[in-house]
Amino acid sequence: MIHTKRDFSSCSVCLAKAQRNIKEKANEQRPQPSKGGAKSIVIPRKIERSSTAILEALASTVRADANQPMYMDIDDPHLLSTADRLKKNHMAAKDSGRKAAQTMLALYPDYFTQIWEEPLPETLNSPFEGYKYQEASEAALIERIQKRQVKDAIEVYKSCKASDYPLSQESQEQLLELLTVFNSKEPDRSSALSNFINPSFALSSPFPACTWEKGNLAEQVYNSLPEKTPTAYCLLLRGMAANFDKEGALTLYNEMKVANVPVDVSTYNKLLSLASLDAASMDEITQTLESILQDMKAAGVQPNVGTFNCALSNCRRISKWTGARKYALSLVAEMKACGLEPELSTFYELMHIFYYVRDKSSKTPELFENILDYMDGKEYTLSSENDALFFRNAMKVIATFFPDSKLALKLHRILKFGQNSKALGHRQLVFTYYKELLSVVTPLEHTDVVMDLYQSIAPYIFLPSSDTYRLILENIEMHDTHHYLPQLFADLFWTSQFKDTEMLGPFVHAMATQKHSQELQQQFSDITSTLLESWEQNRERRDNIGLDGSVIGDMILIYINNNEPKKAMSAFRLYLDDKSLHQAEPGVESLTKLTEHSIAVKDYKSTGELLTMMLSTDSSNVPGLVEQVLKSTELSDQERNYLQGLAQEASSESSSSDSDSD
Repeated sequence: MIHTKRDFSSCSVCLAKAQRNIKEKANEQRPQPSKGGAKSIVIPRKIERSSTAILEALASTVRADANQPMYMDIDDPHLLSTADRLKKNHMAAKDSGRKAAQTMLALYPDYFTQIWEEPLPETLNSPFEGYKYQEASEAALIERIQKRQVKDAIEVYKSCKASDYPLSQESQEQLLELLTVFNSKEPDRSSALSNFINPSFALSSPFPACTWEKGNLAEQVYNSLPEKTPTAYCLLLRGMAANFDKEGALTLYNEMKVANVPVDVSTYNKLLSLASLDAASMDEITQTLESILQDMKAAGVQPNVGTFNCALSNCRRISKWTGARKYALSLVAEMKACGLEPELSTFYELMHIFYYVRDKSSKTPELFENILDYMDGKEYTLSSENDALFFRNAMKVIATFFPDSKLALKLHRILKFGQNSKALGHRQLVFTYYKELLSVVTPLEHTDVVMDLYQSIAPYIFLPSSDTYRLILENIEMHDTHHYLPQLFADLFWTSQFKDTEMLGPFVHAMATQKHSQELQQQFSDITSTLLESWEQNRERRDNIGLDGSVIGDMILIYINNNEPKKAMSAFRLYLDDKSLHQAEPGVESLTKLTEHSIAVKDYKSTGELLTMMLSTDSSNVPGLVEQVLKSTELSDQERNYLQGLAQEASSESSSSDSDSD
């Protein structure tokens, strides 16, 4: 259609009229201001946020995957820490670097300028930096107390006393606290990372010996106080109880009762933990516990979870005594009546009481199952050292008394809920927990379940040992799930486990048991070629992979199953040429299949070599293979005579073996 000038002008008029109508309708629908005037605009209060609030919000939208290498090593696979030994070495190097940085900051402070507003964290403070106050004074004493320098604090205190320098009540109580916490000895200076790498285990004797010395410096400081405050009483009593001085602690406690000195809940808890020491009977223990608990009630001191945990620790010491387990359950019931929720340390105590791993008598899982049902779907925080021991101990109980994969997976699900994984503890606890978990789950569950678990922890959280990997290989063969083998190879190839023939042999054998789909079989062939290339490149090294004749035989089967006879023959030639591989011989099946191929391609020289080798291993297949070769018309008389001799020798060996068996 052809538009005229008049048509366009009429359209523009219609468009203007339509726009005017739209504006009028919008004005009609717009809310009119009230008679009292326009509504006031309310500006919301500003929400104070941290400088990293945006980053925190972004981080909350993604899920952190703990099974990842450290970011500093991610670009170089050769530096990735997979084995537990390598993790230990890398963390030790990191700890040494921190110590070196502390030393450099202390020795050369002028060379470093601080360009941020916040002060350096205490972890970077070095013990080499010295003290601000050198002369004996109250300020010098407080400085050494804050730095936890017990020996130097004692020297300053003695100097002040010798020179009659006045010390305040507060500073002397701070010194008393330092002495009671560390038992008047210098504390361990190892870092948190060092403790994670090489944790120091205290002797967990059920009845520990007293380590508190009568009349030590802590008692001297207490006796010299201008005023015996409740704080001073409680500090001294807790120091005695922490070092298992039951007699001295009870004597001081009775003195506090006579003097109506208030006792805090932490001191009561320490006192409760001593009830079973030097006790002759269960009745004596229960009387002591109930007497202290009644004193708490009379004083109006509200118990906490630590109160009942300390009481349960006595039942743990005497778990084999009659009535100990029943009394432990009554304590848990009383805890619930007080409105207190059990913590991980509470369940740890119950595990030790009812499922002590050194007690090999039969156990019933009812209580254990009830504990897991109660914990399911709850998040726990660390409040004591025993909290970090629960998951390892619980998994050990499952592996020792009732190896049930359902219970093990349920416990692991509880560990993965929320932030519960932080309660797994130091490096050795992590290693033991996952080792026991896989040892229980792998033989009993389908490979899909096992590999889902494996993929969530390997190789950066936990790398299984050779024994565990062999269990996984057995599981794969049992369920015919060989498609997981390439993934295992990707994790194992960078480790040192393939240098052990007992690990390499079962892995290669699992790939050679049967013929698979073309894609999977090609992957197995590529893996085999990678292993042979690695062995060739590192032939002179001691840490080379553990290749021998038996493994070569399985590699031959892998190549034949993938229709690669040339590679199979190359592997056989490698075995013949290198005597270091003769520690074991290839299997009969691999030699038989390779011989059949040599016959088919009329490679009679290789056929003779293969048949000769088969005579030394298993000669039962030799006569049949010789008959196939003799059908050929291209053999010379010498070759025919040689092959007929092999057949006669094989027949005579088989007949002699039959007569020996008769």
